[in-house]
Amino acid sequence: MGLIFSKQFLPIFLLIFLILVWTSVWSLFKIAIEAIPPLSFRVIIGIPAFALLLFLGFKKVKTIFIPKSDFKPLLLISFFNVTLWQVLMLYGINMLGGGRAAVLTYTMPVWATIFASIFGYEKINISIIISLILGMTGIIFLSLEINIFDNMIGFLITLSAGLSWAIGTMIVKYGGIKSDGLIVAGWQQIIGIIPIIPFALYFDLNNFGRIDYIHILIIFYGIFLSSAYTYWAYFTILQNFSVNVTSISVMAVPILAILVDYIFVGVQFSEFDLLALIFIVSGIYIVAIKPFNKSET
Repeated sequence: MGLIFSKQFLPIFLLIFLILVWTSVWSLFKIAIEAIPPLSFRVIIGIPAFALLLFLGFKKVKTIFIPKSDFKPLLLISFFNVTLWQVLMLYGINMLGGGRAAVLTYTMPVWATIFASIFGYEKINISIIISLILGMTGIIFLSLEINIFDNMIGFLITLSAGLSWAIGTMIVKYGGIKSDGLIVAGWQQIIGIIPIIPFALYFDLNNFGRIDYIHILIIFYGIFLSSAYTYWAYFTILQNFSVNVTSISVMAVPILAILVDYIFVGVQFSEFDLLALIFIVSGIYIVAIKPFNKSET
């Protein structure tokens, strides 16, 4: 009885902890990049995460090799999900703050569904149209709160992060990759980081701040929890819950990230923040309750 209960409880615990990790990185990474430039921070985390993810993948499927048929989608996923998304996200956090950057980038499910419709993988229907309207309305409210005309670069960088993540997500879903998810996650880390390394060496060497134990702890947090655990837990959870449940759980992240900023960082939470959160989360919910289904052609 106890063993059955533990097996039922474990996926729930993994899901709750996954949401907490996803939430916490926004504020923690903002602390880290105050001393470590974003490009270098991404490289420092990504290389060990690459090795750890491949180790976990090898334990699962006994190989780390990717078939040639997966090379093209893997390169595209690495570019959009690591080179662009994970770098732009860090600059967005630096410019807008963790909570607001989370709200803006977590429009990703809305954009992913729209891109899937544009490329013929999804049929455009009333749900997609409503989701787009809700997401755009939320973005308008958030742009009013951050005074977009004074912070246009931060707004565009953060929105671009969400768009890049959405494109990467669409390719993961429809790119035809047959390899195990952990192996793909590991290789995308190193492939996506390689283009970042020369820029980090050129721009960052003289821009490091004073690094103390807090920053070191956040680096380890980024390697073991933000990178390795999140991928492992996500694929484990998908085996126990429907895609709907997993997708809808994503909605908790921007909500909690805003609350973390308000409670622990001292960021003032305004009516515009609340309205942006309501509209964007509603848009995510509409696309999350219906998993991607390839359209009949």
